[in-house]
Amino acid sequence: MWPFSETKYPVVSLEQAGTPLQVNHQESKVKTYDYIIVGGGTAGCCLAARLSEDSSVSVLLLERGGVHDAWFSRIPLISSDVTSKATPIVRSSSAPLKAADGQIVDVVHAQTLGGGSGVNAMLVTRGAVGDFNHWAELGHPSWDYASLKPYFIKSEKSLSQTSDDRGYSGPLVNQTFPDLPYKVQRKVRDAAIALGFADVRDLNSSTVPVDVCATLDAAIDESMRRVSSYHAFLPAQAAQERRERLKVCTNAVATRIDFDANVAVGVVFEPTDETKVQTFYARARKEVVVCCGALGSPQLLLLSGIGHKEDLKEHGIETVVDLPGVGAHLQDHVGLPLMYEVPLEDTLHHIENSKWLGVVEFGKYIFARKGILASTVTPISIFAHSTHFDEKTAAVIRPIPSAAVGSNRPDLEIMPIAHWCSEPPPYKIRNGVFSFLLCVVQPKSIGSVRLASRHPHARPTVDLGFLSNPEDFVRLRKGVTLSLRLVEEVRRQGYHMKDFQVPASEKESDVDKFIRATIRTSYHYTSSCRMARREDRGVVNDNLEVYGVRGLRVCDASVFPCITSGHTMAPVIVVAEKCADLMKQCA
Repeated sequence: MWPFSETKYPVVSLEQAGTPLQVNHQESKVKTYDYIIVGGGTAGCCLAARLSEDSSVSVLLLERGGVHDAWFSRIPLISSDVTSKATPIVRSSSAPLKAADGQIVDVVHAQTLGGGSGVNAMLVTRGAVGDFNHWAELGHPSWDYASLKPYFIKSEKSLSQTSDDRGYSGPLVNQTFPDLPYKVQRKVRDAAIALGFADVRDLNSSTVPVDVCATLDAAIDESMRRVSSYHAFLPAQAAQERRERLKVCTNAVATRIDFDANVAVGVVFEPTDETKVQTFYARARKEVVVCCGALGSPQLLLLSGIGHKEDLKEHGIETVVDLPGVGAHLQDHVGLPLMYEVPLEDTLHHIENSKWLGVVEFGKYIFARKGILASTVTPISIFAHSTHFDEKTAAVIRPIPSAAVGSNRPDLEIMPIAHWCSEPPPYKIRNGVFSFLLCVVQPKSIGSVRLASRHPHARPTVDLGFLSNPEDFVRLRKGVTLSLRLVEEVRRQGYHMKDFQVPASEKESDVDKFIRATIRTSYHYTSSCRMARREDRGVVNDNLEVYGVRGLRVCDASVFPCITSGHTMAPVIVVAEKCADLMKQCA
């Protein structure tokens, strides 16, 4: 794994983790654990680490993917390339987007220990204080910001910030990079400030305003290496030290949860490699926790007989609990890239087009831990509420509302990215392309996750539901206007940006046509097993326990009552931190 040599990860085989179902065996010889966690992603690694801190507790962690320890997997910029065939993700196609002329977009499934935290842009954004206060307003008082703040602090080690809001001894190392690498990004920041946005260097402060141009924290450690959830919470050394009580089994697909009456008592699983047909079983003394993410968790519940009984009947699955909310409230931050031509040397395309420059940057990173490879593709971002600026001028109203008051929170984000930001380009980019990735971060549109087949290896049918609620069109139009005003301000400062992929005009019809043709996912899937009352199509209660059964919880982004206004990694880790405490209280 040069140049990042580490201890070999101590995974166990499926035969070591479970008992073959095909063999007659005595009940006393079934492999049994206190807790079985299905899914070793962002939440699963954190939860397994926290539960296994107790030397008297036994834990089995099942992960569909492998351990991604290729040499490049910790180089920040290289490991963030979701278009690379070497990145451990699986793509599937969404259902046609009815409100976007039937467009089909890619849906991305991270398949590795650490999940999405091993392949994402490493952004550690908690979301606004108002996001979690809004959860409390929805009926979840123990999930307000004041209740969750201790978990945010517990999980992190901030290298750049100094405030009472931050943690300094946790496993999730992060830092900010205020010195922007490209001139165009510096010009965009200047333009945002000129339009009235607050210049914020700590977006995770509890006093941050709603409308800001903010420097973002990135999960990069002191040695300038990516920090995924598994590096932070469950590194090889920790897993090795706990190997007697913590079994990490990779390349294992859970096919169903086993129930005795209405109690979850075990998990059936098999190899990810479909050519290997053996099936295994492990029993749980206390609880089974599903941590498969907002796309995988509803799929496993449905395969196990928990979901809308009519949908289950369609696939020949016996109903354990008729729970229509499973998979029924999927949310994502709909993305819309506006792109411009700028000087090649002011973008990442410069490295892509020059082997010599690539070698130089690689050398900078290997020998000095410096250069563009040591950074994130998104060091700053602009957050705003669409009602806080004039559609014509985009000037932010004064005073800027505080996101710490009530449920105030932004509904738009604009990420200035020095790279092509739509679907992978059909040709090699020879000129510099700079993108404004506009996102609606309080979407009203709702999608769904449904079984495509009862075959557990098949990916579920994912309807992202983009633009199904007309209010999202309104926000996107305002976001497009804001993006165009930012570009005008950059040009006014003397920096040339040539239109490349933008609406034909600012007429509503042209903007809407552009929106329908260009939208994409932001990979922030949430809320498909959401925390809500059962009669409101909720799936779990405030303790993350699945309605109608005992001994079963869900712990990942799927339980969010609604999506947060920031990137989702940090809130997912907080969900896992709190889930661990809830489980320990019941032990």
